[in-house]
Amino acid sequence: MTKTRMLPAALACALGLAVLSAGAAAAEDLTLVFKTTGKDGATTATSYYSSEKMRTGDALNETIVEYGPGKITAIDHKKKEYSEITLEEMEAAMKQAAAKMEAANKQMEQQMASMPPEMRAKMEQMMGGAASAVTVTKGGTRQVAGYSCQDYTIAMGQTMTTKLCATTALKFPAPNVDYRKYASFASSAGAMASNPMFKGMSKMADEFKKIEGITIAESSSIHMMGRSIDSSREAVEIKKGPIPASAFDVATIAKGYKKVPHPVTKIK
Repeated sequence: MTKTRMLPAALACALGLAVLSAGAAAAEDLTLVFKTTGKDGATTATSYYSSEKMRTGDALNETIVEYGPGKITAIDHKKKEYSEITLEEMEAAMKQAAAKMEAANKQMEQQMASMPPEMRAKMEQMMGGAASAVTVTKGGTRQVAGYSCQDYTIAMGQTMTTKLCATTALKFPAPNVDYRKYASFASSAGAMASNPMFKGMSKMADEFKKIEGITIAESSSIHMMGRSIDSSREAVEIKKGPIPASAFDVATIAKGYKKVPHPVTKIK
C-alpha cells in the first residue's frame, strides 16, 4: 500500500468507529461470512464484530482493531507478516503528513497561479475532483443470506462503479470504549480531511449518508488506463451471538509470521 493510499485509510479508521457506535447499544456480537471473487479467484472471508474488538479482511489481508487500548493490527497472509500501531502513533503520523501536505499545497498554489485558466482548472479537478463527482443512487430491494436489503449504486464518474445491498435489520455491537480517548484522533483526521488535497471528500461523505444499514453484498468495477478490475462479495452466512476469543487472537492467526513496522509509521 502506498503512502498516499494509507492516509485515506487512516481517515476511514476514525470514521469506522463512529459508524459502529451509531445506534448499536443493545446489539449482539455479529459474524458475517462472505463469498468473495477477485483477480485471485473465489474464496470466503469472515468478519467479526464484538463490543471489544473487530476483525475484517480476506484470505490475503486482515485488520484487527482493539477498541480499549486503541490498537490496530494489520496482517498480510501473502507475505506472512503483521504489524501493529496505536491511535497515538497513527495520530502523530497523520500530523506529520498534514504538515508536509500543507507545505506542498502552498508550493502548488504558487505554481498554479501562473498557469493558464484551463490548465489550472484541470489541476484543481485532479486534486479532489473525482471525490466530489461521487453519486449514490437508490435502487430496489432483495434478499441476501435471509435478510432483506436495499440496493444502492455508487458511481465515481466513469472510473469506478460499486453496487451494494445494505440491510437495516442488523446492528453492529457498540464498541465498549471511552470515546474521549478517540477525540484527539478524530480531530486530527478531520483536519486532514479538510486539506485541499482531499477536496471533495465532504461531498462524498454527504452522498454516503444516503446508504442506510450494514452492507451484506457488493460488487465493484474499476476502469483505469484501459484496464478493468472487478471484485465482489456477498454474505452467505450471518450469525448473532458470542464470538470465541480465538477469532481475535493475533498469536494464533499470524502464527510464525514476521512482525514488521506498520506502514503508517514509515510516512516521512
